[in-house]
Amino acid sequence: MDIHQIQYLITIVDNDFNLTKSARVLNVSQPALSKLIGELENVEQIQIFTRGKGRITGLTPTGEDLIKHGRTISKDYDDLIKSLHEKSDLKRGTVRVGIAPVIISTVFNHSIPKFIQENPEIDLQIVEKGAYELQKKLLLQEIDLAVLVSPATYPSIQEKMIYDDSVAVWFNKNHRFNNFDGPIPFEEVAKEKIVTLDDSFMVTYQTNQKFARKDLHPNYFFKTASWDLILNICQEMDDAVGIIAAPIGENYSGTKIEHRDFSPKFPWGISICSLKDIYQDTVVKYTQDWFVNYFKKEHEKHQR
Repeated sequence: MDIHQIQYLITIVDNDFNLTKSARVLNVSQPALSKLIGELENVEQIQIFTRGKGRITGLTPTGEDLIKHGRTISKDYDDLIKSLHEKSDLKRGTVRVGIAPVIISTVFNHSIPKFIQENPEIDLQIVEKGAYELQKKLLLQEIDLAVLVSPATYPSIQEKMIYDDSVAVWFNKNHRFNNFDGPIPFEEVAKEKIVTLDDSFMVTYQTNQKFARKDLHPNYFFKTASWDLILNICQEMDDAVGIIAAPIGENYSGTKIEHRDFSPKFPWGISICSLKDIYQDTVVKYTQDWFVNYFKKEHEKHQR
């Protein structure tokens, strides 16, 4: 008995033992289907169907057992074929990745061009939104992957860390922090005019949490979605400090700007995220693994 014979028998059961209807679904003639049943029962020395007045009326106990196990076998077979086809198209398809604009320019400016060059058959679609919007889109499965500042705020989101750095305090050379040795305590930062990213950014959410835990009430002087505007303000104003991730400021061309870590350290980790317990297309999994491996190699290269 082969898989196609099993699937023919399942089709007959699913069509209420009506051979005419089943033959139409299977695109075979009714006499050919009747012959297949007879030959199968004869070869296997079993009776699969009950009959009355020359018509199939139901299943025998043997037939019920055969169909029960046959459905499992048929599903496993279909899953196998699907998996084989997906693996043959491993590097072909569309993948939607959500990334915050700040992270794109800071972390992904080399990796995305390299991915596109190495995988010309994958249509990589980048969705640029803030962290909260990206998490919502991922939960609604409007995007396949989301690149977020860790940790994500929903337990159903599964993270794979790809990048690790810290959030820093930024100020110009005339600011009093320039005379401090080492990292700047949160208590001191809370006394200053603070310029930072707006509330759609995960870093600002995390900053608020850290101040609240210390019962500090920071003075948010200005919030914006533009990281370079933050650093411009800090460069022009002697009494303002900026709060953004350290790697972001490395793109800034100003000459009068300094930065220090917080005390205690304020981590800035980036993870590439998917949904837990959701089937992931092979091309999506390949894309996620590609970026994880890319950043792992980059980290190892800088460790040498």
